[in-house]
Amino acid sequence: RSFNSLVWSGGVNYNLDKFQLKANIGKSFRMPIAKELAANGVNYHYFSYERGNTGLSPEQSYQADLGLSWHEEKWSVQVSPFFNYFSNYIYLNPTPDHDYFYGAGNQVFQYTQSKVMRYGGEVQLGYNLLKSLRAVLLGEYVHARQMSRDKKGYTLPFSPPPSVLLNLTWSPVLKQFLQDTYFSVDYRVKGRQHNIVPPEKKSPGYQVMNVQVGTKVHLHKQPLVISLQAQNLLNTRYLNHTSFYRLIELPEAGRNIILSLKIPFTK
Repeated sequence: RSFNSLVWSGGVNYNLDKFQLKANIGKSFRMPIAKELAANGVNYHYFSYERGNTGLSPEQSYQADLGLSWHEEKWSVQVSPFFNYFSNYIYLNPTPDHDYFYGAGNQVFQYTQSKVMRYGGEVQLGYNLLKSLRAVLLGEYVHARQMSRDKKGYTLPFSPPPSVLLNLTWSPVLKQFLQDTYFSVDYRVKGRQHNIVPPEKKSPGYQVMNVQVGTKVHLHKQPLVISLQAQNLLNTRYLNHTSFYRLIELPEAGRNIILSLKIPFTK
């Protein structure tokens, strides 16, 4: 088989003091890879049995995205919407079948393609509460809809739910031997995902908190960068809908403490 396509793109970038605008439109092309065409076996990394499809056509997409940002002394706003239309999107379609011969009951996924419309975006709001204290609110949303084939009207498998992230970062000016010191707290809220592709499972929403502390110290003339992170501080049990671990009901990692020491060397 041979594949070919004409692709193109165009964009504009406009800057005016505190305001910035970026816009792009284009067409992309991706030919099916060997796994998508000829897979027939257990994927031990993804807890699934995958079947290829030799009849797949090249994937083609028309896309448009826009970026708007406004920066002031104390606050900033960024908005980044996007839109995609795929005439033949390639994806792993979940089936009701299970493999009991090679994969100990893993769900069977079949590579297929469909017309797909997808849109969404990000919104980021930043505000300086104090000179050294900044708050950032980040929202993300993606919506996909199949427009052909047997799953017409449904979304795509493993579609991410909407999420909101609130970050507080304090960057105090401490003693001379402590530089670039910061204290940061993240609070992420993930919505439930009930917009699924049967027989995909629905996932409940969850909240996760992360804490980070870091600084740079000097021992004689040698700088040391030290950071301490506590991921999932409250040890929340939650399922990530976009992870293949979701297929076997395996929750994400619990409380995770990370101590990092970086020693930059210069000539």
